[in-house]
Amino acid sequence: MNILRTLELVNKYSKCPDCGSEHVANGAGTLTVEDDIFIRTCKCGWSVTVKDKE
Repeated sequence: MNILRTLELVNKYSKCPDCGSEHVANGAGTLTVEDDIFIRTCKCGWSVTVKDKE
């Protein structure tokens, strides 16, 4: 995933729409960016997965 697309998704999903948390790490949520996948999770159970074609 290219850096511009990653930044776009980070801005879009930086805040959990369910509980409003902006934190990741230490059990508060996760952020995973790999080849063509972006995953953002939150401690409240919300998650989003975006898979881009490269």
